[in-house]
Amino acid sequence: MLHISNIKVAYGDLPVLWDISLKVGPGSVVAMVGPNGAGKTTTLKTVMGLLRPSKGSIFFSGQDITKIPTHEIVNSGLCLVPEWRGTFSTLTVRENLELSAFPKAARPKKETSMKRVFEIFPILAERRSQKAGTLSGGQRQMLAIGRALMLQPKLLILDEPSLGLAPLIVADIFEIIKQISTEGISILIVEQNVNLALEIAGYGYVIETGRIVQHDTGSNLLNDKRVRSAYMGI
Repeated sequence: MLHISNIKVAYGDLPVLWDISLKVGPGSVVAMVGPNGAGKTTTLKTVMGLLRPSKGSIFFSGQDITKIPTHEIVNSGLCLVPEWRGTFSTLTVRENLELSAFPKAARPKKETSMKRVFEIFPILAERRSQKAGTLSGGQRQMLAIGRALMLQPKLLILDEPSLGLAPLIVADIFEIIKQISTEGISILIVEQNVNLALEIAGYGYVIETGRIVQHDTGSNLLNDKRVRSAYMGI
């Protein structure tokens, strides 16, 4: 579904990604893990058209999206939940969700999608009239994922979904991610919490200093001595 092939990205004259290649198949969960500053978020920005690679290509559902505008990428069914969550603080939960159903394919299904979001996140249903800025961090993360689901995505990209959340809330968020993946939506999850990400991923990529240094099934990476030593302190 998503095929990143040998992309190279720079900020001005400073190269930050070298020959990054990655695949996400239909209905799969793929993790990209690595330390701060490794290039994870830069990779996602490039996929979403916010940065342009100087080399390589990006295909989504068979279409070359390397140079097309971000809104067209979203309209094609590829959606990013950024690490800063991106909710509108002064709008209610319901208004945040309604605003997200802007692609042509999503508009006719707005009410059905909202009903489904409220089924997945009952707390959002309870707080549908509450301003997003008054929600807890975990609830704002739920709202951010709910907004992405309103877009009718084929592939959902999650950038650091555990960031700043209490362990119990993180466990709930990852259970929800697993649930979403069973509904036919492909997921690419980018995380510093290597253990959590690889536990739910069928396949994983390890990125360091702008390069993919290792890739394998999630279970194999979880049991890999180098990964366990470098990222889990084991």
